[in-house]
Amino acid sequence: MIRALSLLMGLLLCACAEAPPVVQPITYNHKAHIDSGLACDACHQSVEKAAAASVPTRETCMMCHQGTITDSPEEEKVRQYAEKGEEIPWRRIYQVPEHVYFSHRRHVTAAGVECVQCHGAVASLTTPPSHPLVKQSMDWCLACHRARGATQDCIHCHR
Repeated sequence: MIRALSLLMGLLLCACAEAPPVVQPITYNHKAHIDSGLACDACHQSVEKAAAASVPTRETCMMCHQGTITDSPEEEKVRQYAEKGEEIPWRRIYQVPEHVYFSHRRHVTAAGVECVQCHGAVASLTTPPSHPLVKQSMDWCLACHRARGATQDCIHCHR
């Protein structure tokens, strides 16, 4: 009985530890945008220039979507945010712990890490992911650092 109760408690704790699914305000189709010739950094513009990644601003979206391109109601939502002067409230999928310093610029520009290596096959998705496609952990990061001959000194990533 105690063993069964312990197992049940363990399962409940594991289920609670899973982050709830993330729902984006617009059902963004990454595949359609990539297939039209856009690269990841066309929308995520700071990945090569800044330590922090960026989500697309409404101005970035409006560069292409001022006029109707498709009959998708999701595309119309972009224009509605712009008409109201509001940013699109994109929700982050990947969360780096506060004690970890991660620089997109360093990884993308200096090390040449491709987006797919850390974010998975996002480019093939027709709907936004609700969870990270790649389970990132310290062991996962260190395996990549070892494979690339990058530093494994704690101070480079932990602040």
